[in-house]
Amino acid sequence: MTKKSSQRKLPPPNAAFRTSGQTGDITPAEVRGMISNPVYAGMGPFPALVSDEEWVAAATQAIKKEGAEQFLVNLLYVLRQTWDTLDD
Repeated sequence: MTKKSSQRKLPPPNAAFRTSGQTGDITPAEVRGMISNPVYAGMGPFPALVSDEEWVAAATQAIKKEGAEQFLVNLLYVLRQTWDTLDD
């Protein structure tokens, strides 16, 4: 990576983190958060809610639609939110 590219700002997350206790309609940002969160395929103490194949297929479509950089920013965001909820 060149110095110039490492100083470029990343886009902000356009995904939202939804906890299991939240109610009400799911927003498009929350759907993006679910799609970008590999925890739904089973990680750590969380059971798999979708198969690896289903998660990868959804992630692939999200990358095609929003771009790899935005998807990865969202993935970092939702993983950090997920692990932070374990501390509560």
